[in-house]
Amino acid sequence: MVGAVREAGTSVLLEDVAVPVQNLATLCNGVTEMFEKFDYHDGSAFGHALEGNLHLVFTQGFETPAQVARYEGMMDHLCKMVCDLEGSLKAEHGTGRNVAPYVEMEWGPKATEIMWELKGLFDPSMLLNPGVVMNKDPKVHTHNLKPLPVAHGIIDTCMECGFCESACPSGHVTLTPRQRIVATREIARLDASGTPEDLNKMMEMKKNYDYQVLDTCAADGMCSVKCPVNINTGRMVKDIRASMTEADSVETKLIDFSANNFGVLMGGLPAVLSIVDKIHGVVGSTVMNFGSKMLSPVTGVHWNPYLPASAPALAAQGPVSVPAGAEKKKVVYFVTCVSRSMGGVARGDSDAGSSLHEKTMSVLSKAGYDVIIPNGISDHCCGLIFDSRGYPKQGSTQMSSLEEELLIASENGTVPILCDTSPCMSRMKEEFKDSRLKSAIFEPTEFAATYLMPRLEIYRKEPSIAVHVPCSSKQMKKDGYFEEVARACSESVTMSPVACCGAAGDRGLRFPEISGGGDRSQVAVPPGAAMVIRDPSKGGNTTSNWTELKSSCSDGYSTSRTCEIQVCVLLNLGFLLCVYMYITCSYTHLTHSVARQLRTIPGHVNCSPHFDVPRAIHIKCAPLPGSDSVVLILSVPRTNTPFAYAQLSNATGTHFKSIMYLLDKCSRPISASASQ
Repeated sequence: MVGAVREAGTSVLLEDVAVPVQNLATLCNGVTEMFEKFDYHDGSAFGHALEGNLHLVFTQGFETPAQVARYEGMMDHLCKMVCDLEGSLKAEHGTGRNVAPYVEMEWGPKATEIMWELKGLFDPSMLLNPGVVMNKDPKVHTHNLKPLPVAHGIIDTCMECGFCESACPSGHVTLTPRQRIVATREIARLDASGTPEDLNKMMEMKKNYDYQVLDTCAADGMCSVKCPVNINTGRMVKDIRASMTEADSVETKLIDFSANNFGVLMGGLPAVLSIVDKIHGVVGSTVMNFGSKMLSPVTGVHWNPYLPASAPALAAQGPVSVPAGAEKKKVVYFVTCVSRSMGGVARGDSDAGSSLHEKTMSVLSKAGYDVIIPNGISDHCCGLIFDSRGYPKQGSTQMSSLEEELLIASENGTVPILCDTSPCMSRMKEEFKDSRLKSAIFEPTEFAATYLMPRLEIYRKEPSIAVHVPCSSKQMKKDGYFEEVARACSESVTMSPVACCGAAGDRGLRFPEISGGGDRSQVAVPPGAAMVIRDPSKGGNTTSNWTELKSSCSDGYSTSRTCEIQVCVLLNLGFLLCVYMYITCSYTHLTHSVARQLRTIPGHVNCSPHFDVPRAIHIKCAPLPGSDSVVLILSVPRTNTPFAYAQLSNATGTHFKSIMYLLDKCSRPISASASQ
């Protein structure tokens, strides 16, 4: 608390002393008088009365000789007072250079001389911790003091404790949040000094500052979760990126053009992805990797085989039929720009040809929801793509336009809003001005667990899956919903051990070394269970190494398209949006005319007179009483489905698609079976 409210540019100091219990009251009065005498108006003390122990907490600057002299006078006063009260200059905490000049005051000349003799016997060359516990310089505690200069409003309260470091995805490549703060402070100190020597040092630091501090920071905010005073180093990085932009620069004009023509430009991205995917299909991954390395310095983007194919155009929802007596619901579905452009799946995925918005529409239809798509959705964006690059003004403009449209679509927040991408939803929660919208908008798994699961019949189809909770969802404390939905659909769920995958939107594609860039990647070597922000009461697995999933999990799921791509790069395991898992694992009703062709036979399933599918595809048909429908329950390992579809097409002369299309076409909400 003291660290969070201290004056900018000061350090938080903690001293630890003890006296006989009968002298504790005298010590307390003396400490109060000392704080007043030396103008430490924010000083405080707490401790353990039965042990006569006090911890003194105060703030101190070291920028000027007067500040150092003040500190020296206070230490002289404190140490003399404690020794006069027959006390110890250190009680619970370790000693060091700050107390080294006062060892003789506490122990006397004779005992101190014996200590020096023992030190000389065991360490004649003074190699072990030299000058730390004992030092003959009476002013050693006033030398080499580290200042904390004012550098940026967001980080000025940082105490440099380092708790943030375990949550950083790029610390293994460049710098941790603490190191970014230290570098920023040092540049500020050198700049304020103004001497030629310091200015030259500053220029040398700035040569590497852009890449080390700005370019490779994911700016995900997970450091603030670990920080005792909630410092978001990523927010500082975004502010610095913004301060480096020039209003009349070519880059700014291009950004303005992009913001003003957002729908047109984003509408062209699926065509680009389609072309890239077709080239990949012709030349293969090896040639694509080589070509990407050659072209990435020009394009600024690094290709990987998990980049999705283009997503189909957003189509209107079909009619939603709800049985008599059941209530039809309404929901506003905000299809984010990343889902509209990159919502497809990668080449070779078993769900190839489908898209996120199609699957979401299907699940909502199953649950009896009329879907409302905001008007002019192709032009709308939450603005995160602009804000993260250092253009908050353009991002705010996009956000304001989106807020106005969602207010209309949601009837002033009375209709719930489903956002299919967690980072976008998090930004909207933070930036929306209208409180009605803030309470109406939902993240995918929260909406599924709260509103969809009660209206759908779910069975555990997947044997074992992995779930990666995006950093934005962790910060919103939504990880429990991920587990709730996942465990409803799978026998075994393995939760991600990583705080952040390092995707950071497109930053992971521009700087792949942040995540999935090698064996030292944060994803490959997680720092342990302490990084996982989740409800331990949920139980289940939390693997210590992502690579274990390659042989144990059939698929992985998340709620951020770019996060899924980045995790796939390292694991070689397909990560999909959670909605894919949800639609796969819900019951579906088929007409008898279709079901008559499907018979459960031990060892194989006879799908036609011409071809037997191996038991890798297992189908059970259960009649629905009083209805011309049956329940189709199936188990289709994703690794086998492409083979099965191709073989069926060849055998029957008919184009077969994923069974998901059939399930989508013939599905009914759970209330249908209940009413019948």
